[in-house]
Amino acid sequence: MLCIFAISNIANSQIKALTDNGREVLLLANGTWKYSEVSSGQNPISMDSLKTNKDKFIKISQATFLVKSKNFNVGIFINPAKWIFETHKDNEKTPEYKFSLKSGEGYAMMVTEKTQVDLENMRQIALVNAQKASLDVKETDAEYRVVNNIKILCLKFEGTIKGIKFVYFGYYFSNSNGTVQLISYSSRQYFESIQKDLENFLNGIVEIEK
Repeated sequence: MLCIFAISNIANSQIKALTDNGREVLLLANGTWKYSEVSSGQNPISMDSLKTNKDKFIKISQATFLVKSKNFNVGIFINPAKWIFETHKDNEKTPEYKFSLKSGEGYAMMVTEKTQVDLENMRQIALVNAQKASLDVKETDAEYRVVNNIKILCLKFEGTIKGIKFVYFGYYFSNSNGTVQLISYSSRQYFESIQKDLENFLNGIVEIEK
């Protein structure tokens, strides 16, 4: 699976996309977006309008193995009984790690950069890159979460790739040392049945003290 959310390869031209409520936006090369003329009479949704989920999100006790980023001070605790992982190949730059659910049908990737990116911009960047892989992609959920005491942007996208409907469910975090996109995904057919495993995986994200 291609790393469709890598933040380092933004297109140089404008791309049209649809929001979850069917409004058309133009995705710009600088990572920002604006509503197209047909939607210009409506104000864009501000990041400030995103709510923070009040639930408690912490790593599960079974997540005992820490996979550390080599790019900056972040890592993820995984349950080794459920997940396997591998680093990127020599001819690849991203993602830094790929993960697979041992039971099948569930996957994840850790995309890291040494550059800090504001969470306000990350939402737009994620949509831009998702649009490259799936013309009908749309954001279906967005909120802030506090996971293991760090503020996370949580995004969910749905789209079609090569005739298969996919769901992407990811956590996005950035500090002065870098940025991580921790993205889990599955076909829509299997997503609901493994959603808890995917969320438990994402909740293993931690900021490591240097």
